[in-house]
Amino acid sequence: MSNDQSRFAAVTRRAFLERSALLGLAGVLAACGANADSDVFAGSGTTADASDGATTAADRASTTAATSDATPAAATTQASTPAATAAATAAPSSAGDPLPDAAELQIAFTFAAASAGGRPAKNPYIAVWIEDPSGRMVRTVSLWLQSGKGQKWWSDLPRWYRQDTARVAAGGPSTADTITGATRTAGDYTVSWDGNGYDGARLAQGTYFVCIEAAREHGPYELIRESVTLGAAAVQQALTPKNELTSASVSYVV
Repeated sequence: MSNDQSRFAAVTRRAFLERSALLGLAGVLAACGANADSDVFAGSGTTADASDGATTAADRASTTAATSDATPAAATTQASTPAATAAATAAPSSAGDPLPDAAELQIAFTFAAASAGGRPAKNPYIAVWIEDPSGRMVRTVSLWLQSGKGQKWWSDLPRWYRQDTARVAAGGPSTADTITGATRTAGDYTVSWDGNGYDGARLAQGTYFVCIEAAREHGPYELIRESVTLGAAAVQQALTPKNELTSASVSYVV
């Protein structure tokens, strides 16, 4: 084959290959053209949005349900709070109101001396007083100590003595000297508290402690201390006995 023929064949073959390549590219483009870019992107975006939308809808449904469940409770609380406040405000309260003018607390107790080992039992020292809820003495009701001995035996009643000493040290009036009486034999006794404090002012309605303390030479020591609530209504209450204080009770009359 001559050189011209060889050159022609090469050119023809190259042209054929280029034409084939162009035809193949056109086919690919035609196939792609069946689906426009906007359709492809729209389809892709719709799939993602649908997934996100389903999640969002579920979340909203859950949130809405939770809010719906929580809202009535919150509404109930909000609605009941003013009502409860109004009821509490409207409800009468005796807190701070003074004890009725005619009110009196009668404190009864029995002292029965146990065996003194063959010796005659000494008369007991006895103190009866009232404390407020904080434990502060508000009034000594009765005090029986050995006569003619001054304060020598006061500390044999340690709780009363500690309370009274602290009260006087704080500037309170010394009333023990004026109410101290002679010791008494075993028996049944009743003493009364008029509802006033040391300054003579009417005390407030509320809870108080009734204290009965007893001691005697060569004998046991006992203390009864129990609360009683005093208001506008009468009260009858038994107290727990203790050793030689074989019974005790209070009667609140109005």
